Amino acid sequence: DWGRTGKMEFGTLGKHCAKCKTKDFLPFKCGHCNRVFCMAHRQQKDHDCNVDITAKNTAPKCPICGQYVKIGLNESPDQKMDAHIASGCKLYVLNMKKIKARVKKEYACGHRGCKNKERYELIRCKLCYKKFCLTHRHPEDHKCVRLEVQKRRQEQKAQQRMEKERKNAHKKAWYKFWQKKQKEPTDAEKAAEKIPKERRFWVRVEVKDSTAGKQRICFDSNWTIGKCIDVCCNAFGVENNNHDPKAVKIYLRKKRNKATFPFDIPVNLLVGALSKGDHLILGP
Repeated sequence: DWGRTGKMEFGTLGKHCAKCKTKDFLPFKCGHCNRVFCMAHRQQKDHDCNVDITAKNTAPKCPICGQYVKIGLNESPDQKMDAHIASGCKLYVLNMKKIKARVKKEYACGHRGCKNKERYELIRCKLCYKKFCLTHRHPEDHKCVRLEVQKRRQEQKAQQRMEKERKNAHKKAWYKFWQKKQKEPTDAEKAAEKIPKERRFWVRVEVKDSTAGKQRICFDSNWTIGKCIDVCCNAFGVENNNHDPKAVKIYLRKKRNKATFPFDIPVNLLVGALSKGDHLILGP
């Protein structure tokens, strides 16, 4: 499948055969020459392998001294043995102690006391980066020094995740409660439902020298200012004694210019002096 870039979708997969140059998505690697081949040339005889497997890993034993003679790749074992005997059994001698030590070190398990006689390929620990046998490959089996650190980090991450989930749950619950409260009509909205829509007159009212805050209150445009004062006093719980001639009167004033509105004038006649959304002050 060719894309916009002009490249195949799986162009990076597979390798080319070293013999016929054919691209194979399941290539084979020769264990002797370490080259990659396709299925047709995977055998050593099919790709003319340059490694002589008859001489690889062979070490004949000298019949005179009993030592092993080192044979190189593509070398004749008979000629090498003759040269060894001619030198008085001194040349081309394999040091078996070093070979055994190298093999033992190569397959040595990182766990103390493990002999690893199986000679399996060692597995590297992802925590301490040491190599271990199949028996001790897990961090718990070889008592990894970084296991406690990893467990502590995992516990911290789990605790942080739980704390984050708890906060998210709290936020969701608060948001649902806020949405529910937003859908529920306020007392002012409930009172406004009794007034026809064309006569609703919304204003913001606050009490003078009070910390109660401001409220949105709906007036009927046919109401007089005295009626509006009664509604505001009921909303804020303020005592209203305007009916008593000797009591201190309560007025509605515009916050912007401190204009005081008379009691007996309807709201719809205060065009220009009072507009929808104005901020009013309730007080003496």
